Amino acid sequence: MSKMEPLLLTPEEAAQTLRISRAYLYELKSRGDISFIKIGASLRFRRSDLEKFIEERAKETERTLKLQEFVA
Repeated sequence: MSKMEPLLLTPEEAAQTLRISRAYLYELKSRGDISFIKIGASLRFRRSDLEKFIEERAKETERTLKLQEFVA
């Protein structure tokens, strides 16, 4: 039987998944760039919210590159 993926990730796991520091993850959370869930005193992240963040960043990067091509 295969191991199930956890529904929620700890800050450490979320940062590792995104390959960023935990401090930067907290910065993104504070800016509202990544959604999070509070369960009591614990902070958790849904994998789907991390994927949404990645997609938004990819679109932002694509728009920036197209704008640079247009200006150049």
